[in-house]
Amino acid sequence: MDLPFPSDYEIVYFVRQNDEWSQRLLINKYHRSIWAIIHSILPSPTPKHLSLDELYQEGCIGLLEAADSYRDDMGVTFGTFARVCIEREIRSLMRKYRSASYSLLSNSLSLDMSVSEDDNLLLMDTIACTRPEYDPRYAADLSWARDQLEKLKETLPAEQWLIYQKHAEGYSYREIAKMIGCSDKTVDNTLQRIRKKLATLFD
Repeated sequence: MDLPFPSDYEIVYFVRQNDEWSQRLLINKYHRSIWAIIHSILPSPTPKHLSLDELYQEGCIGLLEAADSYRDDMGVTFGTFARVCIEREIRSLMRKYRSASYSLLSNSLSLDMSVSEDDNLLLMDTIACTRPEYDPRYAADLSWARDQLEKLKETLPAEQWLIYQKHAEGYSYREIAKMIGCSDKTVDNTLQRIRKKLATLFD
């Protein structure tokens, strides 16, 4: 014959005696209730910083605290009291995470914040940028190099300039020769002459 399942009051009694089997039994009995409470108060979509496992563990803590605190003269069943304690613990953890998030925001600085007395210098102006295109010297050198290429273009026949362009675009000697209608050797000789001219321009 199957033994009757112990009531909440019986389980709570043994939980207070630090009986681990009774603690597991109580958690197993309220397992679904804990998850139901979590999903009923959790905002949607779920914030990335919140861990469902942590919320569940907090709910279990609330349940065991309910077992320690419950009294018969409260005028409510243990189940009702337990759900209040579970929700309280879960909400407490959520507030803790929310406070941490707000703290990060309050301690952050805006890139538009002025850092000079005349408001002409912003925080973003003081942050170093390592991208070469924002380096004034690099930009000046690049502009000069483009001017030199324009000068080189003026000194080359159209066919030679086309060979140089196609090579710069990544085409092979054979592909260029086929486009222009010449030999691979002609392409190679042309590029060698252009390299020598470039070397004199950039000395």
